Amino acid sequence: MAKEWGKIPAHLARFAMEQPVFFIASVSADDDINLSPKGVALLKVIDERKVTYADYHGSGNQTTKHLSDGGKATLAFFSFSEKPLILRLYCKGRAVQADSEQFKKIAHEHYSDFDMSQFRQIFVFDVYRVQTSCGYGVPVMEYKRDRSSEKYFKELLGPQD
Repeated sequence: MAKEWGKIPAHLARFAMEQPVFFIASVSADDDINLSPKGVALLKVIDERKVTYADYHGSGNQTTKHLSDGGKATLAFFSFSEKPLILRLYCKGRAVQADSEQFKKIAHEHYSDFDMSQFRQIFVFDVYRVQTSCGYGVPVMEYKRDRSSEKYFKELLGPQD
């Protein structure tokens, strides 16, 4: 059975941060829905209504397009453990570009343990609704490890002279 909140309760913020992966779905009026899997290491629950995510270079940039067109995003978290749960955060948001002062401020406050030169932007999501559902349709799976970002960037960018 689904439950809803107008803000992120502390127990659901903890649940979100415990999951190794989440998904961002976004859409604007005249476009297709975009769905992207993401690693949770770069996600920060700032408070009960705000979430940020530092975004790598290299993939498409549909979420930015949708948000700048006034679209919405949903962040979805799934428990792959024995205890099932699905969490959805319904949001409006914006992309803060890496060359801006606001990016530097957010990076300093929330991502100081990361090399932010690897990122093109930080998404700031304003959460207006939170929903949970049972999650019994999600399989039980074992998390292995995060991918190496160093290897990722070497493959993406190729040999550097």
